[in-house]
Formats: sequence, C-alpha cells, structure tokens
Amino acid sequence: MTASLSSDIESVLPMARQRPPAGYPIDGVTPRVAFRPETRDEVAALLQAADATGFTVAPQGSRTTLRLGRPLAAYDVALDLTGLCRVVAHEPEDLTVTVEAGMTLAALQRLLGERGQYLPVDPAPDDRVTVGGLLATARAGAWRGHLPAARDLVLGATVAMPDGALVRSGGRVVKNVSGYDLHRMHTGALGAFGVIVEASFKVAPLPAGRRSFALRCTNLEQASELAFALWDEALPLSALALLSPGAAGMAELPPDPYVLLEAMGNDAIMKRVADAVKVRAVLAHASGGIETDSQPWARLRMAAGGNDSVVLRLGVPASQVSAAIEEAEGAGCTAWGYLAAGAVLASAPTLPPEEVVRLRSYARSLGGFLQVESADASLRADVDPCGEDDALLVRALKAQFDPRGTINRGRWMEAL
Repeated sequence: MTASLSSDIESVLPMARQRPPAGYPIDGVTPRVAFRPETRDEVAALLQAADATGFTVAPQGSRTTLRLGRPLAAYDVALDLTGLCRVVAHEPEDLTVTVEAGMTLAALQRLLGERGQYLPVDPAPDDRVTVGGLLATARAGAWRGHLPAARDLVLGATVAMPDGALVRSGGRVVKNVSGYDLHRMHTGALGAFGVIVEASFKVAPLPAGRRSFALRCTNLEQASELAFALWDEALPLSALALLSPGAAGMAELPPDPYVLLEAMGNDAIMKRVADAVKVRAVLAHASGGIETDSQPWARLRMAAGGNDSVVLRLGVPASQVSAAIEEAEGAGCTAWGYLAAGAVLASAPTLPPEEVVRLRSYARSLGGFLQVESADASLRADVDPCGEDDALLVRALKAQFDPRGTINRGRWMEAL
C-alpha cells in the first residue's frame, strides 16, 4: 500500500518534494511517506489527493508542539510546511506583513526588526515555532493579557482545505471587509479543519528598551500580594509572573518565591517602572529585588514547551493564581502563574491520569479549565487534553470541513 500511496501523491507533486519518512515520527509512529511542498498550490494538491484516496495527513513545521492534542488516530502522510517560508508582502508604513506559514517566528522577527517592528507574541517553547504552528496551536506566553493574543493580530489567512480548495478570509490591511473571519476558526484548531498556508498580521513598533525585575519574597502569599500591588499601579508591563521556589530554580534564580516582571518602552517608561518596583518592594518587605536579563523568561518559555515532560495549563481567576500554583505543586508539579492571563503552568516529569483529572476538577470548581499542553501519548489517550466542553462544536465543524478526517485525524475531540 505504501507504494500506491506514494505514487498517488507523487502524481501531483514533483519527486524532489519527497522526504525520508523516518524524519517525521509523531508519538513514536512513522508515516508511510513524507513531502515538503514549496507552494500553497502544492499543499492543496497533496491534500486533495490524500482526501480522494482516504489517506490521512499530519501538517507540521518546526515540530515544536507535537505533544498537544490527542494522539493521531491514523498517520499516513507527513506534510512538512517549512518549504513555504517566503514573505508575500510587507508594508512597514501600514504596520502589516503577510508571510507563508512555514516561516519561523524567529525569521519573521528578524525581518521586521530591520524596519524597527516586531510581532508581539511569545509562544512556548521559543521563536523556532513557525507562523502556521503559532496560529494552529495558539499557545500563549507571559505577554498574554498585556499584549494582544496571536488571533487578535491576524488580519487574514489562506487555508488549504481537504478537498484542495484554497480559501482566503480577512485581508492584508487593518481595515477590511473582505470575507468572514474564518481564520479565527482555524486559530487554535490544531489543524483540525484545514492547513494554514499564509497569514497576514498587524505588527507593532519595536520597543526602545526592555527591562526585567525579579523580586524575591519569603513566601508565595507575600509574592502574590506584591504582584497584585504592582498590577494595581497600572504600569505599562508586558509580563507579570508569580513563581514558586521550584519555578524560580527552573528559571535559574535562587529557589525562593518570586515576582518576575517585564516592561518595554522608552526611558521614561523604564524609569517609572523601576521607581514603582523599588517602592512596592520596600512596602511589601520583600527581601530584595534584582534587575535581571531576559533569560528567566526564555527558560520559562522552554519549560512550558514540555519537550519530555507533562505540562498543564490551568485557567483560573487572577485572584486564584497563587492558590492554583500551590494546588499544582501539591500534585507534584513545578508551577508558575501569569496574573493578567489568569494562567498557571504546571510541569512534571510524569503525572498519573487521575491527578490530571483531579486538577481539572479543581480548575472547574473555580470557574476555569485545564488543558494538557504537553504529555506522552498514553496520558493524552487516557485524559482528553482539551476537555469535553467544546466537543460537540468541534465535531460539527470537523464534519462540515473535513468529513473524511483527512487532516490530523483524532487530534482534537472529534469522534473516532
């Protein structure tokens, strides 16, 4: 059957697009064939051929987020999107850019930086993520709640559908009325309904400067009070985190509770933040604060990526972030939280399914949720990574846009 599968798709793609399948395992499963198209038309043709013959396709870019979602129910074709890495349009005066989905965030940031601009997102694990992966996973970082989410920066997108159609929604300018906002449906959908091949974004002027402060506290309660006091100052922060001693150690800070904050802006903004931090630290009787570089943030992003560990995201009210950190730590995790987003990240080498279920019940008791952002296949098979809250909607959309289950079959809550 592999020969038949290969020939079916080779008939629509040049031979040069084929890649060794051994380089594309997911959850220990190797696909039958792998292809690296170089145009969106080639992606559409591959999907159409797979859909017509009943083979399943798993789109992937930098392969940084393959442990999110349920294990694939079937995996025939690896679709490597890194060949789609071109800039389609950049209008610096309009603060917009359109790029193909295989471009990495790092490459995009370098391009924008040459014109004094950037895309204000910070997903886990780092800037190796591709634009397509950034949107398909919609993983948030420390900036969430302070700066727009990725889905709010998207002006429009082109998506290759299972039947081979290329569907464009939105536009390439900030003010447009072309099409419906279907790109929002694909953002965070884990590729369940189509493959993003191109996206247009609003970008922002590159901040003049960036400073981070790490305020050491004697206990988590004190750290929480200090964090809320700083938040109440309405400072122009880009990130405000509450770290347990274990999370501080993970960030290579001394192992104590910390408030970690970051500000971006001009000299006047930096001075205002520095002055407020100093005053609030004294009033809170914090044992000391140090100005630090960006490395603690980078290490937390890597930890949230969960290369070989279990990573959970608990969404809770901001007032419950400290309590949720302690709850997760009691379950054997290392935890930290972002106040503005009401998010707690919990990491552990392993975690039994019943503990994940218990933490999900805890988060729901607070009116929140729990998502498994990274775990091995067995845990993600035992515990639905996303929960069942949106299962009916996802199944209805899957039936509408990908009725044969061609793309990422089984990855997100659809009936198996």
